[in-house]
Amino acid sequence: MVNATSDLVYRTNADWSEVDIVGGNQLLGRHGSLTPDWLDVLVHPDDRMLVADAIARARAAQSTYSAEHRVRNEEGAWSWIASRAVPIQPIGGEVTEWFGAATDITARKQHEDHQRLLLNELNHRVKNTLAIVQSIALQTLRGADGMGPAVERFESRLHALAQAHDVLTRQEWEHAPLHDIVRTAVAPCAQDGPGRFDIDGPPIQLEPQRALALSMALHELCTNAMKYGALSVAQGRVRIHWRTETREGRRVLVLHWQEADGPPVAPPAQRGYGARLIERGLRHDLGGDVALEFQPAGVHCRITAPMPELDVAA
Repeated sequence: MVNATSDLVYRTNADWSEVDIVGGNQLLGRHGSLTPDWLDVLVHPDDRMLVADAIARARAAQSTYSAEHRVRNEEGAWSWIASRAVPIQPIGGEVTEWFGAATDITARKQHEDHQRLLLNELNHRVKNTLAIVQSIALQTLRGADGMGPAVERFESRLHALAQAHDVLTRQEWEHAPLHDIVRTAVAPCAQDGPGRFDIDGPPIQLEPQRALALSMALHELCTNAMKYGALSVAQGRVRIHWRTETREGRRVLVLHWQEADGPPVAPPAQRGYGARLIERGLRHDLGGDVALEFQPAGVHCRITAPMPELDVAA
């Protein structure tokens, strides 16, 4: 089995001071037994502390060792490996040795680096495109009478979209933490005091489409609150809280935006773009239900959306 595997197979003594290359992949060459300074000789300088810490944790817990790091290969260059070793010990006794295997993951790491480079380039181009759109809009609308408020709203919406893109880019466009999306969306409204927002909810991951839609909706709610609602007065507060429920065998996200201590609220004579974006846009992008209520005590928005199981963090 050792000779047949494509992995490098190794064994160590109890304190990892001696390592024997048993067989398998000749990534490291035919080293045989490695001297106690194998960590300094073979492991990349930037990864030595990571490996030493992983060994220390495994020894302390007498549990599986696992780490991904770079090693010097037979040609003298650096290769990435995923290494895993299990402790060997008699029942009720101390660990006598560790037996493990290391897989060459250099190609995977190179692919991940390439994907990260492409993603950063894409994000850079998207932000440049948003800047161009903003410039065109400003040049087009600047001379129009009565367009000042519209230009400001347009700029703020582009800014909100760019901020949501930043959150997703940090997560490599796989998902975005709901808490980060909420905090980023309300940040411009919280500059005069973070205590104006009460934000609470369990860790939940959103896929990109839902994260962008929710970010834009929260931006519209903030804008409305700053103009007419709770954030238009010093004592006004906004509570944003969410939870997950199980309905008909599916996990559902329920998020509430609740304003308080603001001026009395009356329903608008007609729904503007912001309200339509919140109600129709979110309903479409989240695949759920949105209820926007202009209650006298403060605007209340309830968002309900079915969530894939993978979106909820353990």
